[in-house]
Amino acid sequence: PRYDFSYSHIINSVNGILARLQTDHLDLLLLHRPDPLVEPEGVSRAFDMLKQEGKVRYFGVSNHNAAQVELLKTYFSVPIVANQLEVSVLHAGLIEEGILFNQSRPEVSSRGDGTLEYCRLNKVMIQAWSPLAGGRLAGLRNPLSSMELQLNGEINSIALDHHASSEAVMIAWLLRHPARIQPIIGTMMPERVEAICQADGLNMTREEWYRIYNAGRSYRLP
Repeated sequence: PRYDFSYSHIINSVNGILARLQTDHLDLLLLHRPDPLVEPEGVSRAFDMLKQEGKVRYFGVSNHNAAQVELLKTYFSVPIVANQLEVSVLHAGLIEEGILFNQSRPEVSSRGDGTLEYCRLNKVMIQAWSPLAGGRLAGLRNPLSSMELQLNGEINSIALDHHASSEAVMIAWLLRHPARIQPIIGTMMPERVEAICQADGLNMTREEWYRIYNAGRSYRLP
């Protein structure tokens, strides 16, 4: 396996995708995971070509930190509009960075990349992949750890208070964040999509948000 952000690979990949989808353009093209051998000039040239030919309308990245996005942006003439990152109640590292900064205990140290803040400052939409933690808290994976059981209890309690599904609560937790995170759901089950859509009308309070956040942490909030 390898990553390939070379000019020829990007162009050939997009042409192949368009042929398979039987369409003439893509709304959004993401660079999936950082390529250690990336040459930003080549990526920029590929993006410019695809934009000029009308084959791609918008461009983004996936799983890139702030410095990696900034490196690419330095060479690009087209904006980076999205960064697709794993974010969920069980994978809240992006949010944790801002809490753990300047903590002296090794177990809570943080590199302080500031990717969440960087995306907010530069109007790069964060698209959350696996926003339901791979279905782990929806009964699709067992057994749960003690922390996951506690978190599940808080989610179900809040769901009961709002007459909503647990899936809706987990998505509402992401939507409550001011970064305007866009959840990317992977389910193809209509009943689960319907349950998730309840998040649109669920107005989560600050206290409820922190109840879930604290339940999903392995140590106390500093």
